[in-house]
Formats: sequence, structure tokens, C-alpha cells
Amino acid sequence: MKIVVDNNVVIDALRPNPEFEADAKRIFQYIWQCKITAYICASSLTDIFYVLQKVQGAEKTKGSIANLITAMNVIPLTETDCTDALALPMNDFEDAVIAVCAQKAKVDCIVSRDEKFIKTDTPVKVITPRQLIERL
Repeated sequence: MKIVVDNNVVIDALRPNPEFEADAKRIFQYIWQCKITAYICASSLTDIFYVLQKVQGAEKTKGSIANLITAMNVIPLTETDCTDALALPMNDFEDAVIAVCAQKAKVDCIVSRDEKFIKTDTPVKVITPRQLIERL
């Protein structure tokens, strides 16, 4: 199975949140065990770095980002992708960019815990971490 992992799931795994960390960490176990092929948008890496470095410092966050790059396929973001994201009937540009990148990578789904993203009509289905775990 090929998935795009949304920023919130990555952050839940790297900056543990008791409410969400178990499912996020389980997804990363599947990634490291090669049970799923994971993708992340290049733009997500900067967003994740910004959030994590506030909590764990820049040096530790650089290590975390390096591990993400090793574990996941990074989808480059082009001008066309940004234009395509703007054309989607979505109000959240970040989610639209992720949807366009997911479509470009031809993944099976996007994994997110963002309820608005899950309920939005996107080119690639958005599911929760729990739904992914249940499918596996």
C-alpha cells in the first residue's frame, strides 16, 4: 500500500501526544518494516521542522528530518503543483498541496487526523491513522 502521511501524523510520532501517538508510532513501524510505502510532500518537511524545533531544538529536529527523508519518499513540489492546488475546491491550501502531491505520486490514500481534511472532497481519499491500521 502506498500512502502520503500528513504533517499532523508525523508530528504526533515525533513529538508524542498521548491522545494520538500510539497510532502514529504504529504507522511508522509499518513504514520501517516496509509493510507500506510512505510519501511526504517536500513542503511538509519545512512545516514539520518549524513545529518540532520549537520543542526539541534545531539539532535534534535536523536528525528527525533526516530520518524522515530516509524512511519516506519525498514528493517534490513544483509551480504547477501549487497552481493545481489553488484550483482545487479546498479552502486549506496546505491540504490542497498535499492532495495534489498524493495524486502525483499515485498513492492509495492520504493518512491524516485532520477531520476537515478527511471530510473534504479530494482527488485522493483521506483516512485516519486508525482506519489505515485496521486495513493492514
